[in-house]
Amino acid sequence: MHAAIPSIFKQKPLIILSGLSGVAIFGSLILAFSKLGGLSYPLVLHFDNFQGVDFLGGTTDFWSIWLGGFACVILNFVLSETLFEKERVLSYVFLVANLLISLLLFVITAVTIAAN
Repeated sequence: MHAAIPSIFKQKPLIILSGLSGVAIFGSLILAFSKLGGLSYPLVLHFDNFQGVDFLGGTTDFWSIWLGGFACVILNFVLSETLFEKERVLSYVFLVANLLISLLLFVITAVTIAAN
């Protein structure tokens, strides 16, 4: 019995886009677990140069934001796989959006760690 390989993994650019997105997600996850794992004090989740800190939250708030971005990545991947045979261009669009969202999650994680 063979495992079903997603059809988007048949083209090299789509493999590269998915791989880079996966590396960014995995990197942000490792970074978050290593630096934010045992914190008990409030995290600075948003700050402004003019007003200073304006949004504090706990680690559960951070993980809620992170999981929301991860859900967008999963949704885009499923949509790109579903539309690969009919609209190949949309698969590229969804996977490029995946890469951008993944990089944004990595930046959000790094900035949250740097601010705390």
